[in-house]
Amino acid sequence: MRTAPNQNRKIIYGLVIVALFGAMLPYSQWLNKEKSDKDLGEAAIGQVDTGSFMLKLALLGGARGMAANVLWTRAEELKRDQDWDRMKATVDLITKLQPHFLSVWTFQGWNLAYNVSVEWDAPEDKYEWIKQGIKFLQEGVANNRRSPDLVWDTAWTYYHKLGFSDESIILRRLFYDDDDTEFRSYSDPETNVKLEKRDNFQLGYGWFGRAVNLVDAGESRAATGVESNLDYVDPVPQRKGRPGDLAFRTMPAHAQTRYAERLEKMSILGIPATFGEVAKNEWAKALAEWFKFGVYDFEAFNEKTAKVRLDDSTNMKRFAALSENQKYWTNRWSDQMNYRYWKERSQAEMTNEGVRARQNFYEGTLAYRNSDFDTAAKKFKEGLMIWEALTKNYLAYRNDDLNRKDTGTVLRRYLRVLGQQTLGGDTAVPKDLPFKELLEGPAPDDSPDPFDASEMLSAAAIEDLTRGRVSTPSPAPVRPK
Repeated sequence: MRTAPNQNRKIIYGLVIVALFGAMLPYSQWLNKEKSDKDLGEAAIGQVDTGSFMLKLALLGGARGMAANVLWTRAEELKRDQDWDRMKATVDLITKLQPHFLSVWTFQGWNLAYNVSVEWDAPEDKYEWIKQGIKFLQEGVANNRRSPDLVWDTAWTYYHKLGFSDESIILRRLFYDDDDTEFRSYSDPETNVKLEKRDNFQLGYGWFGRAVNLVDAGESRAATGVESNLDYVDPVPQRKGRPGDLAFRTMPAHAQTRYAERLEKMSILGIPATFGEVAKNEWAKALAEWFKFGVYDFEAFNEKTAKVRLDDSTNMKRFAALSENQKYWTNRWSDQMNYRYWKERSQAEMTNEGVRARQNFYEGTLAYRNSDFDTAAKKFKEGLMIWEALTKNYLAYRNDDLNRKDTGTVLRRYLRVLGQQTLGGDTAVPKDLPFKELLEGPAPDDSPDPFDASEMLSAAAIEDLTRGRVSTPSPAPVRPK
């Protein structure tokens, strides 16, 4: 007698379960579409990292914040004790508790890449911790996809820490040799196509461009819509990409310029310089980036409806048509960003003459260091003559202190080479010597370029380091393109 009611209950429960699943199906489809359309993170959608979810479940409410504070203090103690692995594990726990604590991602990414890395002597160990810092920031980006701050921080670490450190020529070679293709990949800011590159400045360019695109799309760390309901632990205004942030907008152009510049020297240990069409094309790309920055509409102070374009400072006809307030801010900001210099530099360097002059300077320096003074004298003279004629068309670039120092270094090397060709070790200044004005005044610093292995190290040292401390690709390496 009891079997029938029990059986009926089971049937009813089964039908209810099927009905619930049926009702949930369109909701799940809608939820997946919303997640895809709005690129929602785990805080706004039910798809979470299991470890992070269980940790939060165990520490409901305000206990999560207290636990994060305790772990932060512990991470600092481990840093002082130089217990780097446990420090990194502790920081990972903080991010699992508070994935939208943006300051943790920024501070600890910097901490790993800058503070921890310098505690190691070997470049390979430094590189590994710099890489850990960058990957940590990338994880922060994955958890906070609409934060320009974290995207910019990632770009800066690729660009600056790998590109301007004391051991840059070795760190860049380690990056070149790194078989972690994901670490060497970025999404092109123009096409959104994923690209794999072997130069850290190219990665910096890609990530800087992504940050600028986020800002231009109207995004912010507290964007409107569903994402604005994320539980940000530190809901302060974003640091990068604010209105009028000139320096922020220059960084894609700076990264591309540094890439083009470093192509024309041995800036990666054991990788020869590259000239010709490759160099010309990269300088042309740098010019395009500077022009993009130059035609961006900034708001003029004291006149909100007026727009300021820095590129107007390079065109007298357009500049004359501006209001006095626009002229003031156009000139002021152009000087502040040294816009004329960077634009004219790209214009000069992308020409056949610019690339030929750089190649002569490079080959002359190699011959000089190998005591081949006849070849060095020929290369330096030819390069200086080409450079003299070319830069007369780009006076903002020619007269800038950066170019004067760079050109002056080549000039004094040429004179030293001429001195080595005479018995007395000295010679009179040639009458047709270009850039004679650069010899006036106190002699500037002529120390070797720290970002050029051919200047910093002897051929034997380069060979030794390339073979012994840095893995060598096979077949023989070619310059990244």
